[in-house]
Amino acid sequence: MPVFEGGYDMDQGIAFLSSFLSYLLLMVIIICVAALGFIIGRILRKRKDGSAVSLESAEAVTEDSPGSADNS
Repeated sequence: MPVFEGGYDMDQGIAFLSSFLSYLLLMVIIICVAALGFIIGRILRKRKDGSAVSLESAEAVTEDSPGSADNS
């Protein structure tokens, strides 16, 4: 194999580049999965908080109604 001016042969450079790109792609995939989990978690949390607020407001309305047992 011919040795170039850098002191390494072309096969080592290609192997290094291939390995580097492989790990880079793996890192991008892991970041995408983490970002997707974060986004889904925020959506679900907002939905849960919204339903909790609507339940609390529904309970407050039923407690303040004129026909409730507390007001009789």
